[in-house]
Amino acid sequence: MSNTECNIDNRTIFLHDNLEILQGVNSRCIDLIYLDPPFNKNKKFTAPIGSSAEGAEFSDIFREEDVKEEWLQTIQEDRPQLYQYLNGIKGVGKSYIKEV
Repeated sequence: MSNTECNIDNRTIFLHDNLEILQGVNSRCIDLIYLDPPFNKNKKFTAPIGSSAEGAEFSDIFREEDVKEEWLQTIQEDRPQLYQYLNGIKGVGKSYIKEV
């Protein structure tokens, strides 16, 4: 089998840590890779030193105060109904994240 042939079945889903699996899959087989990292660990993640994203960091919890005003302006201009919804639910309910 050449490297241009697909070596996995169509519509295959792999779960968990798949680095070894992905290293063995021929690139002609891939249409989409979806990553769902573990969130809500209540910590900041930082890109490793030496990586192309070195120094970049993000928090794995998205809070209302993380929304930037320019995002809301863009949403208001491009998607007025979504903006109305987001504005309407502002501050409603309790956080689904248990504060420690």
